[in-house]
Amino acid sequence: MIKVIAYPVMVLSGIGVFLCLSLYIIGVTGTYPVPLKQSFLFFGIFVVMFPTAILMNRLTRDFKQKDLWKAALRGCPTWMRAALWFVIGCAFAVFFLPALFKKSPGDSLQTFVLFPIVFYAISFCVMYSLINVEESDPSRRCLNGHPISPSAKFCEECGAPGAPDRKISSST
Repeated sequence: MIKVIAYPVMVLSGIGVFLCLSLYIIGVTGTYPVPLKQSFLFFGIFVVMFPTAILMNRLTRDFKQKDLWKAALRGCPTWMRAALWFVIGCAFAVFFLPALFKKSPGDSLQTFVLFPIVFYAISFCVMYSLINVEESDPSRRCLNGHPISPSAKFCEECGAPGAPDRKISSST
């Protein structure tokens, strides 16, 4: 049931990232003036972020608050996590960099179009992680059998060390 929701949200988020990036590039190059009515981009944020926030709770419920993003993105490959942080950093840099040159932040319309890409990229990566987390994250237990989070070295309940991961060995 969860994947039935996650797949369309991931596709819509990918489309949102593509549209935001396309409108930004078109506006910066001056190929076509950025239309003033991009409300569909901002409406789309609510369409994808509401299910993302609810489904993200399923990924992060066994983790401490400080490990929220590590838990939410644990099903993503390393390059995807790096790309997400790069997109977030670039969006904030493009928005606030003009302040260094005595201009007001977000002065041009193109930077305003780039703002929603952060939300779409987060939604895309969280949905991808939700879909693929079973393959990359088997459930771990401590030596006493209590479930522990994948990043924990010791059980939060009893303090016992985590049981060693079972490696599947092929007998040849």
